[in-house]
Amino acid sequence: MENKSEYVDLYRNFPGSEKWEGSFYEKLAEYGIWDENEFWKLHLDLTHIGRSSNADNINKELSASIVKIYVRVSSLIIAHFDTADIFSIQNLSHAQILAYGERLNMAIIGIFSGEVLDESSFELKNPFIK
Repeated sequence: MENKSEYVDLYRNFPGSEKWEGSFYEKLAEYGIWDENEFWKLHLDLTHIGRSSNADNINKELSASIVKIYVRVSSLIIAHFDTADIFSIQNLSHAQILAYGERLNMAIIGIFSGEVLDESSFELKNPFIK
């Protein structure tokens, strides 16, 4: 079983977590606010998972959590661009949403491919990665 304290910024993004309130996904799903600081914390956890020494053997619980947060955030991005959907990300431009979506995509791909791109590869940089 995965130690949830190791990836607190991943696990806090699920309803039922004692740290849910104020999390990236809570703000996005409940208020349509893309909290950039909270996103980068989540992104940092995803990057750490991709770079971890046991990345080739990610357990099912951790894998499921990664896929769940990815699907949920991606669904809200899609909903934002769907003119028939009432959901909207209030505080970012379309271009910013796409840029953040790319960073999320690349973090997830890095976890499952083992190829985590260096931060210098991106124009939009995670301020927590030095």
